[in-house]
Amino acid sequence: MNTSSVIVAFVVVVSGLIWVGTQSNNADWTGNRNQCVGECYEEWKAAHGGGIAEVEGAKQMALAAASPAALGEKYYGQCIACHGNRGQGGIGPMLAGQASDDIVAKLTAYRAGEERGAQSAMMYPVAKPMTDADIENLAAFVSGL
Repeated sequence: MNTSSVIVAFVVVVSGLIWVGTQSNNADWTGNRNQCVGECYEEWKAAHGGGIAEVEGAKQMALAAASPAALGEKYYGQCIACHGNRGQGGIGPMLAGQASDDIVAKLTAYRAGEERGAQSAMMYPVAKPMTDADIENLAAFVSGL
């Protein structure tokens, strides 16, 4: 048997398996189970204060009105593993008690790839995607720990 015959046989077998699978598929196991339309969606809107666009708009307004420290607290979730839930340190150094300006300077340096200590390499990928606003917000939160 040559290579072409093996490939053709493989394609035929796989195609057959796919066909059998689709013909005997249990409809309860397929599709989007989130089919809230009509009356269901009207009930959802009443329970959540409007449609999806209104709910998302309210979330965006709440974010815009949030303090920098509140926004930084959301960002701090990825810092907890190394710096502790209250900035007490662990794998990474203690952050609690550091001034906001110091945190901004360190994160900005990490983002630029500058070495700030023995564990700088761990911070480079964390700080790289951070915007100036992210850094300011995180520093506002951390300085209050």
